[in-house]
Amino acid sequence: MISAPQSIQLAPQDAVDLHLHTLASDGFWTPTALIEHLATNNFRVAAVCDHDTQRSVLEAMRLGAEKGVRVIPGVEMTCGWNDRQLHVLIYGISPDRNDQSAAAFRGCIADIDAMLQERAEDARQRIVKSGKELPSLEEILAGRPMWPFHVLSSAIKEGHAKGLKDAAELVVELGGTFTADLPVERVTNAARDAGGVVVIAHPGRADAVGVVTEADLDRLRAEMPIDGIEAHYRSYSDTQTAHYRKVAEERGMLVSCGSDSHAPNQPVNPRPWQARWCAELLSRLDVDVIIDMDKDEVWHEGMDPDAAKPESEKSESDSIASN
Repeated sequence: MISAPQSIQLAPQDAVDLHLHTLASDGFWTPTALIEHLATNNFRVAAVCDHDTQRSVLEAMRLGAEKGVRVIPGVEMTCGWNDRQLHVLIYGISPDRNDQSAAAFRGCIADIDAMLQERAEDARQRIVKSGKELPSLEEILAGRPMWPFHVLSSAIKEGHAKGLKDAAELVVELGGTFTADLPVERVTNAARDAGGVVVIAHPGRADAVGVVTEADLDRLRAEMPIDGIEAHYRSYSDTQTAHYRKVAEERGMLVSCGSDSHAPNQPVNPRPWQARWCAELLSRLDVDVIIDMDKDEVWHEGMDPDAAKPESEKSESDSIASN
């Protein structure tokens, strides 16, 4: 088991990114390439948050320690709630935990992994039985457990579909499914028992699992432990970020910052969010940000040079809608 890292201190402007993916799920960063990129670009803290698995976390933590990058163990869980799906970021639970308090969370990871592997095999069989061979699947897997993403990727490579959306629709047309989720209450309660921090991912992305409204957020918080929201995100404008920060502040919630990078330039590289913007969350994860409140403003519009321009809001929700 990796020993618990010592608390570290960051300057307000130090670079952090708390939402990164690797090839363990649907990304293409190897842990080695990701950590090398982060170290070369002077990131101090990062969180590996693959979808529904922590297979890359321990390696990333080890490599990060060698390169001077604190890697926070994380995962982006696919959850079901109120007849929809949510993406929930869980921070601070190392996958090598074997204590009883982490048992329920380990069970969540194991169960959704098993569900995804079963659905992948079902999807593979349906596609092949329809007369569409998938000879590239073994190469795509490269020894990894088979998930629906790999089957869909093979269908694309073989020319059976133009992209992931088309490949997923093909599976559905053949009577299968390409996704899985666990009840959000089960996941969040298990994370709480293990001492994890629970954050709603990209609440304003209408093109992902859908917008999380203020009413949704309040209902979720009334039903289960929700600690924060991802108020800084790669596609948000300053206007959106200001709104999410206000939503979090009014409810006493934590703020997270994430690029959701899946590969080099896909859809973006890791973003150098300033540590001050998510200082309270970092503090919960044993990372102290030294802020002089008399001199250091936490965040204001115009502080992030990489913020999306207002026209990008046309394709995504401009706020957590008020009801």
